[in-house]
Amino acid sequence: MSPEAKGRRWPLRAVASLLLLAPTFAPAQVLAHPGWMRSHSAEEPWHKRAIFYQLRDAAPDFKALSERLDAMQSTGIDAIIVTPPALPSLSGASADQAIAAQAALDAFDNFTRQATARGIRVLATLPATHSDTDFAARARFWLTRGVAGLRLEISADVNSQDRAAIAASVRSLAASIPGQRIVLVDGEEAAPEQPATPRKASAHRAATSPTSSQLQIITLTGPLTAAALRPQISRALAAPDTLLDTNAPSGDAGPLAQVLATVALTTNPAALADPAQPLVLPATQPPPEPEDESVKPPPASIPQQPPPGVYLPYVPYVPPVRPQKKAAPAPPAPADPFTVWTAKLAALHHSNQALRSGTKTLLDFDAQNVLVWVARPSSPTPQNPPVVALCNLSSQPVELSLADAMKKLSLHGFFLRTLLRSDDAMGAQDLEAVKLPPYGVFIGEVRR
Repeated sequence: MSPEAKGRRWPLRAVASLLLLAPTFAPAQVLAHPGWMRSHSAEEPWHKRAIFYQLRDAAPDFKALSERLDAMQSTGIDAIIVTPPALPSLSGASADQAIAAQAALDAFDNFTRQATARGIRVLATLPATHSDTDFAARARFWLTRGVAGLRLEISADVNSQDRAAIAASVRSLAASIPGQRIVLVDGEEAAPEQPATPRKASAHRAATSPTSSQLQIITLTGPLTAAALRPQISRALAAPDTLLDTNAPSGDAGPLAQVLATVALTTNPAALADPAQPLVLPATQPPPEPEDESVKPPPASIPQQPPPGVYLPYVPYVPPVRPQKKAAPAPPAPADPFTVWTAKLAALHHSNQALRSGTKTLLDFDAQNVLVWVARPSSPTPQNPPVVALCNLSSQPVELSLADAMKKLSLHGFFLRTLLRSDDAMGAQDLEAVKLPPYGVFIGEVRR
């Protein structure tokens, strides 16, 4: 090899090193727009384990919502689904309407930016009907504006074939935009079958495919009884990538609000908090106002120097007392009992591996009107044991024996160590006699 050829080897190696290092900087580009926080490719898409909060306000005040983001973050919400501001037609809009529309968009953009800074993604609700000719344009507008995804509310008069076509078109549109944009579809239509892919396919390809960016929303229907709800929950658990909507199947949930929230946040890996009663999220206190310079006392005058030869006694130096700076206000704590309960469920959803990703099995206690399910991790350990959740849907206290059901599932234990309960009682529960108050909830670990 000639000396000239040898001298060219180092530049080629340098170029190869730069090419190898280039992909490590690519994810930083994903954060260029609002709503893209942590949306780069990962081993598991963010929405697989997220808690979505549905805000049912048809015309939300995004400025007021921005002041409640700290409380929302402390509650454990990962994403919020809101109705975006209306977009008037440019041809028929007056100057005042155009100014109002722009102000609403600015407030929405500011809300999205502040939510993204707190790790909360924003999704937009998008209705679709047969007569809606601007549906695709509106979907593209919000996806390119920076929302993390869309919730499609397809009209009930649209047949199943057209529903599937609408959902497929929006999924393809979301997959064509950078970032993991997701699509939530109401209904129980089966998702399109995915073609077989090699096991070594890249995580980016799996995360951005049209079929993988969809979550089906299955809404509970019928009376609020264990016999009516248990089969529906079982079907939701059997279907992949589903969200269970427990928003008052038969109207006002009343005392069962905590029970329905427990079902929503502890069954499926991804959860939809669509409560019958909205969460109470207090606004963040404004920062303390700066002190008024005009009311400060004037500085002390400098004493005159005495004439030479005059004796002055020694006076020790005392440093001046400086006023302490006021600490930044802490995030407001929710005082509403239902909101506090939801926050505890969200913390359990994020921290407990068995509830988050374990295999769920529903037990038949319909005769007592009690919903019972067992969450079993793939590899149970003393640090990650199975978890049992019990929800009493009746107005009477009940006592259940779970020993035989545990044996049929090959689970060994004698008592349930409390993780969360809705009453004020304390202590573990014997598997032979688990007690629940009226409309009570108990979640515990199986222990020996």
